[in-house]
Amino acid sequence: MDFNRAILSDTPISVAINDLIEAAVAAAPETNVRQYLGASSIGSECLRRIQFDWLVDAEHSFRLRDIFRRGHLFEAISKAHLVAAGFRFAPDRALAFAALDGQLRGHADGIIVAGHELPDGGYPCVWEHKCVNAKNWRAIERDGVEKAFPQYRAQVLLYQKFLGVTDHPAIFTATNADTCERFHVLLPYDAAAAQLWIDRAADVIAATRTGELLPRFTDDRTHWRCRMCGHRERCWSAPKQTATSNGSAQAPADDGIDIPECLRRSPPGQLR
Repeated sequence: MDFNRAILSDTPISVAINDLIEAAVAAAPETNVRQYLGASSIGSECLRRIQFDWLVDAEHSFRLRDIFRRGHLFEAISKAHLVAAGFRFAPDRALAFAALDGQLRGHADGIIVAGHELPDGGYPCVWEHKCVNAKNWRAIERDGVEKAFPQYRAQVLLYQKFLGVTDHPAIFTATNADTCERFHVLLPYDAAAAQLWIDRAADVIAATRTGELLPRFTDDRTHWRCRMCGHRERCWSAPKQTATSNGSAQAPADDGIDIPECLRRSPPGQLR
């Protein structure tokens, strides 16, 4: 047995090239061009992350950015397969919505308007695609979308509600990034659940307009969700929140996060 076998990913050439790529990526930071609260964010268990996704630029390694790009790639491939199989999609202009004075917006992956007769399905219906690793793919397959990834369920509900596609269940396609296997499940519309997520979005918007920095979902900065978050350093380097006279939690004025002017009724300032 060869105990001196080389690990190719640790060789000097590999490390050197990856370091150069990482430096190039860091020099071109991700830009938050939305200036609105996205439907894909509102289901996060961390209220502060929802605010940061909305307000500031994330900081992800080039590997994580490529994982995000992989999702878009597999979405396009899956949609092409569905079109080839005889399903017809609505034009892109029909996929976007804006609500809550334009501060909550979203863009669905697709609306299928016609196709084959499916068990318990119908048209038109929202189509949502996710590409996940094998572990998460098995979790969705075993436990269902709502239990495994409630943020995905929230996203679909908002699309169904605000795009007016509620009569037929959405089709949720999950692609296994490791094996390219796919499964498809139906997600019926639930008006009460959709309203809960809309209310949550309204609460986040209201808090942000008043300058309130919302709490994290955990006090453990080593939590795996925090380690994966593109706002980790900004979030954990901010001073701890202090209680105001009315009992709400607010951060000191020197946390350095600017609220975009389009978000405030009063002159722009900082989260305080």
